[in-house]
Amino acid sequence: MANLSFNLLRFRHPEEQFTFHFSHQDAPGLTRVFHKLVPPEVLTHFGEQEHYYMSFKKPLENGLSITLNTIPDYENEEVTAFSTSILKRYYNYCIHQYFSELGLLVKPNFVNDIEVWVSAHSDSDPNFKTYYKFCLKVQVGKIVKGPSLLLSFHGKSTIYNTSCADLLNEGVAADCFHWVVFQNKLSSYEDLPDAGHRQLDKVFPIYNFDIKSALNHPTPAPERKNKYKNFKQSIAGFYSKYLSTEAFKEIIPLDDKGLVKVKESKIGHVSKKSNLLVFGEEKPGVKHYDIVPYNGLKYYGPYDLSQYKKLQFFFIMHQRDIPVARKMNSFFRGQESGFGGLLRFTKTPYYTEEGFSIVFKDMDNPLPEIEAKLNNKAFSPDVRYIAIYISPFTKNVNEETQRNIYYRVKETLLKRGITSQAIDAAKVNDPNYRYSLPNIAIAIHAKLDGIPWRLLAPEKNELIVGIGAFKNARQNVQYVGSAFSFSNNGTFNQFECFLKNQTDELAGSIITAVRNYVSVTNNLKRLIVHFYKNMSHEELEPIEQGLKELDINVPIFIVSINKTESSDIVAFDNEWSGIMPESGTFISVGFRKYLLFNNTRYADGTHKPHEGFPFPVKLALFCTEDELLDEYKTVRELIDQVYQFSRMYWKSVSQQNLPITIKYPEMVAEIFSNFEGSEIPEFGKSNLWFL
Repeated sequence: MANLSFNLLRFRHPEEQFTFHFSHQDAPGLTRVFHKLVPPEVLTHFGEQEHYYMSFKKPLENGLSITLNTIPDYENEEVTAFSTSILKRYYNYCIHQYFSELGLLVKPNFVNDIEVWVSAHSDSDPNFKTYYKFCLKVQVGKIVKGPSLLLSFHGKSTIYNTSCADLLNEGVAADCFHWVVFQNKLSSYEDLPDAGHRQLDKVFPIYNFDIKSALNHPTPAPERKNKYKNFKQSIAGFYSKYLSTEAFKEIIPLDDKGLVKVKESKIGHVSKKSNLLVFGEEKPGVKHYDIVPYNGLKYYGPYDLSQYKKLQFFFIMHQRDIPVARKMNSFFRGQESGFGGLLRFTKTPYYTEEGFSIVFKDMDNPLPEIEAKLNNKAFSPDVRYIAIYISPFTKNVNEETQRNIYYRVKETLLKRGITSQAIDAAKVNDPNYRYSLPNIAIAIHAKLDGIPWRLLAPEKNELIVGIGAFKNARQNVQYVGSAFSFSNNGTFNQFECFLKNQTDELAGSIITAVRNYVSVTNNLKRLIVHFYKNMSHEELEPIEQGLKELDINVPIFIVSINKTESSDIVAFDNEWSGIMPESGTFISVGFRKYLLFNNTRYADGTHKPHEGFPFPVKLALFCTEDELLDEYKTVRELIDQVYQFSRMYWKSVSQQNLPITIKYPEMVAEIFSNFEGSEIPEFGKSNLWFL
């Protein structure tokens, strides 16, 4: 039996009834409540309006006091809904007051969750003050019956000890300030009181990417340690110091049994062969599949070779980086130790013509030179070309002008029907760079329309469409990458890219993918959409209408996949030293909602610590024919598919925890948002150039 536990604490209501006080007018200290969440007596008494206001403790002049039962009225869902909402706000208010009175920093959010900041007391840099962040979320009737408190650790934040006034004088724009501290209180910069704006020398910002970029500070490498252990140890310490006290239990009477155990009936596991990948030609008596991409490629080669038999590589580089290009040329030929070359690893023939590469002189504005030399080259229509761009700047460089060069080069090559692979010049001479070469090799193979590996899954007459999103913070525009369509064995078909508000175009691209599919296989059984958030009715309706117009009557399954790892509700394996649940485990955490643990800890006891300890992803299932989701087999198949598609990432031989149905659209949208053109060239819609 599995021994798993949630980061969840049960508690009981301290009273059977609470009396709260409502008004139709705002005033200091009152909490705003949406009209659908207040008791009906409030609407009757004050008349209908968008929002009302409430006091948790004191009666209001000309107000209305209402007593609510803490025991839900299960026969009346409407009463239960507003009672639960009001009770959550009350407990959030009490928690906020409790930690504020202790002198801790508290995010001012009564409505949703409470975030408490605890000083780390371990600062080695006098320019910063570090805090550990903990989130407390009150739930009623979720995961467990009755009320519960979800306690999560949200990592660290640092307060910059240089004031906003001094940073403005250093040329940092006010747009870079998001959250700030003034008089020991957290506030968004926009909501900072007038007293704070009058004393900006006493307002200190939370250190963020924008400030870091404005000051040209380096970005530290992400930590690879066990996040589960750190998470559990952190919440245990917080619980012991702040929650397991008489004072806190007076407002939230926590159960002394500790973290809630996961019921065995709530735990499932993907099928045993879900993590198997198929590689090159099968030899007599030898299996040609593996769970580790590197091993599969090393022993069996890629599943399918590139269809292009005449390939030509050429380099684009600054004159300073000619030695780097020579080094990469040696790597690709297999002339350097530690990597056998493209031909040996992915069966990709490597050839580059003497004098065909492009060398530019202007490092800060190379595009005019590159375009002029591309225009003067004679490209043969019988040859498939791939450019190796030696970037003099890292892709994550802070300077926007330098960063955009990478995107401009990629775009101008796409317009000419040329795919490309970028190489960071600064990394090539690192002794450990050879470990990156397998990743580069499989990306090149995929860009040349080869198939490094595919899923070990029987082919079915179904189409999977992935929709992801990326918000360009500098342009404040959210792009949606779609429709990334795949067969169920992971074979990529095509994609489009749209703005977030282009709902009809989004639906149209999905319908186009369906039309293309049925033109080849006229027996579509179901359409599965992997969506980066919960799909709205406005987004689903035109898809249903489009299928009707095609005279295709099939169920549409929507799998909402939270593209950020779950760091609020997690689970721990109390029987394993690393406490991360086994890969492929999924847990029901609500009505058709699941946590999926997607990592490299497998049932045979193996685990690769260097590939990290990713938190689970959140899944929510919906179907236009609702009863189909009552079948456990169907639910497991859908979760299996998410798990399998995370193994089809052709940019790395390392395991990913997000499926490519979400990851690929996000990657495309990120790059596309930096293009000057408003449309991806036709060549780029059926090519994995973005890897």
